[in-house]
Amino acid sequence: MVTVALDARKLPDFGIGSYVAALLRHLPAMAPEWSWAILVTAEGREMLPAFPPNVRVLHVEAKGYTVREQLLLPWRLSTLRPRLFHIPHYVIPLSYVGRMVVTIHDIIHVLFPEFLPKPAGYAYATFMIRAAVARARRVIAVSHTTAQDLATLLGANAHKVEVIPNGVEAEFFADHDGNEDEAHRRRLGLSRPYFLFVGNHKPHKNVEAVLKAYQLFVNEAGDEVPHLALAGGFTPTGPLAPRVEAMGLASKVRFLGFLPRHELRAVYRGALAFLCPSLYEGFGLPVLEAAACGLPIMASDIPAVREVLADAVLKVNPRDVVEQAQAMRRLWQEPETRKKLASAAHSRAQRFRWEQTARETLGVYRRVLGETP
Repeated sequence: MVTVALDARKLPDFGIGSYVAALLRHLPAMAPEWSWAILVTAEGREMLPAFPPNVRVLHVEAKGYTVREQLLLPWRLSTLRPRLFHIPHYVIPLSYVGRMVVTIHDIIHVLFPEFLPKPAGYAYATFMIRAAVARARRVIAVSHTTAQDLATLLGANAHKVEVIPNGVEAEFFADHDGNEDEAHRRRLGLSRPYFLFVGNHKPHKNVEAVLKAYQLFVNEAGDEVPHLALAGGFTPTGPLAPRVEAMGLASKVRFLGFLPRHELRAVYRGALAFLCPSLYEGFGLPVLEAAACGLPIMASDIPAVREVLADAVLKVNPRDVVEQAQAMRRLWQEPETRKKLASAAHSRAQRFRWEQTARETLGVYRRVLGETP
């Protein structure tokens, strides 16, 4: 029996965790004739879905970017001896010699080395991405943007890279209980209209620009403007809270933190508009989720957003907070603009489903398994 191992240690992480979770929900049922080995940490084990009998869950307590990871992961794989190992990140186990498929979501550490906490981070990221591209039988890029970056900046062999876009689950498109959604929003303190930002503190997410633009918007438009809700890596006791206080925005900004998927969908659905002024994205999953929920979107005019949503967003320069503030005002005051953008984004989002992502990923597995060892 064919055994496929999937590294799910990043399941708790923002972004890549959503990708891993989607593959886990769909892949085992698509290939019931195979044996699946899911490698997880103790934290990730709590997040696993119910699996069919052809799935084993194996504990691997090794954090990414560590020596322990480089020692423990190859040892675990040597005892498991899978026919194929899929790692959803560029940090591969360097001493492992078996067939590998690697997913690369972006190469932001190469494009923006100034965002890394240590100078050595650029050299490490460049080395590991090059190693992953060289060693993997196939590289899955989540967008043509990422595939092009790999080819242009790192010389990746185009014949080895396959583009398989991310997706959204059917629940984002499905009918929903409006009363239940409203109850979730009330519990989170969202009793007024609000703009929504979903992300984290990483510099490329550009949350500082969101705050500056929102401050301009408030100062120009007055006190009755929509609030700003920050979901993801933002909490009332986090590092952004003092900044919000100093800007005089504490009464208007809501820190939601990480939310369960059903609550996050309720927050998406209730928003007046979605804001994404990222400096760079490999794909832009929150933008797609917002589109699936029927939100009008203000987003950066960057390659990944153009690739995923084309002209179905209100485009802004991510480095121009005045332009972003003006876009917020338009989204607040122009209901017809909101309606047009929401309809276009929702229609565009129909093209992207996690089930299709999993099906195409399975196709990559089958092609790799059919090759000479």
